[in-house]
Amino acid sequence: MQTDELIAVMTAGHRPVDTGWLRRATGLCALAALALTVLLVLIVLGPRPDFAGAWSTSPVIAKALLGASIAGTALVLFQRSLRPGLKPGRKLPLVGLPVALVVAWALATLAQAPVADWSTLIFGRYWRACLVAVPLYALVPLVVLCGLARRGAPVDGRLTGACAGLASAGLATLAYSLHCPDDTAPFLATWYTIAIVAVTGTGALVFPRVLRW
Repeated sequence: MQTDELIAVMTAGHRPVDTGWLRRATGLCALAALALTVLLVLIVLGPRPDFAGAWSTSPVIAKALLGASIAGTALVLFQRSLRPGLKPGRKLPLVGLPVALVVAWALATLAQAPVADWSTLIFGRYWRACLVAVPLYALVPLVVLCGLARRGAPVDGRLTGACAGLASAGLATLAYSLHCPDDTAPFLATWYTIAIVAVTGTGALVFPRVLRW
């Protein structure tokens, strides 16, 4: 058999590889994880007392947008990290853009407020609860994304874990915003950011061990 004939036989049943399944799976897993996280927040903590009216205010909208923007960007990078040959790490700093905007807003708020009010603006009433709740509820999407990562082919477990952690923290922020009654920009820029960084670091540390071949 000639070489050309052999190649023709081998490629006769060739079908295009479906690389889009990771995008679809990532989206579905994220939606399922968000729904479950929201359900847990509402059952365990309950919605904030002024839920109906609060969602028309800028600080609460900013809280939800912070979580959604971080989660959306990180999920794109996460699914790209599961495909060898792509380099999502170069675009990872884009996740910092919404955080930078919130920090700038917080600094502007503090600059316009009396120094005596800074403590109240930064600490609010439930800063400890925020530091615990966001990482805790982020465990739900983090586990879901970890299971999905094992179905892919990540070559950099630390990067995949960091992206999963960012996405999970964003989803948890979005879910926890349904309950959190502290709405000031300095509170959001301080405690939510610390919680997001903590979850990102957890993902970066845990995933390389879980995804070890």
